[in-house]
Amino acid sequence: MNICFDLDGPIIDVSDRYYRAYLESLKGYDISSEHILSKEDFWKFKQNRVTDIEIGILTGLTFKEAKKSADLRRKITFLSEFLPLDKLYGDVIETFNFLNSKGIPFFMATLRRDSQMQYAVKQFKLDKYFNSNFLFALEEEQKVEGDIQEKYTLFFSAINKLHLNPQETWIIGDSDTDIHAARLAKIKTIVGITRGIRSKEQLEILAPDYIVSNLREFVSLIK
Repeated sequence: MNICFDLDGPIIDVSDRYYRAYLESLKGYDISSEHILSKEDFWKFKQNRVTDIEIGILTGLTFKEAKKSADLRRKITFLSEFLPLDKLYGDVIETFNFLNSKGIPFFMATLRRDSQMQYAVKQFKLDKYFNSNFLFALEEEQKVEGDIQEKYTLFFSAINKLHLNPQETWIIGDSDTDIHAARLAKIKTIVGITRGIRSKEQLEILAPDYIVSNLREFVSLIK
């Protein structure tokens, strides 16, 4: 057995950063405070596939304003000034320690740019668990044609570079991209986690092999 982790969702809580980008994207518009979504409502919408434009309209913007706000939000969500808002989930370190104690190899594949991934590794002191050979991210200037294809390429590269058997590989991710790309890469066991960008109901539609709400449940599963 070997395990691939997605970064944002399974390992890192990005909800504060996404919500901050939402608030920033509304600046300059005449919106009453009562229309601005709470973080809980905003994240619930994101998890259930409500688009950024729809979220803007629900906030009180016109369609044109909502589209402009959504475009801005996509640009600023990964700004370096917002990355410190991310949080490491409390069960991550114990999970990594458990895997190390059992000799189970694990690696990370993320659609972050390499510098953004490296920031998170240093931010949360994850270099104790991942050296550069076990980290896979997008190159800085890489043009992304499609998330699924790019994630599949990362999976494929990791499996080949680390000489792994996809039929002995588990992937834990939180998104449509993770699940579809894992299937393309012929990864045997796919685990969806509900604390990321997709709700349990949305993950059930995607039909991964297992669904968990946190990494403690994941550890119980692989035991």
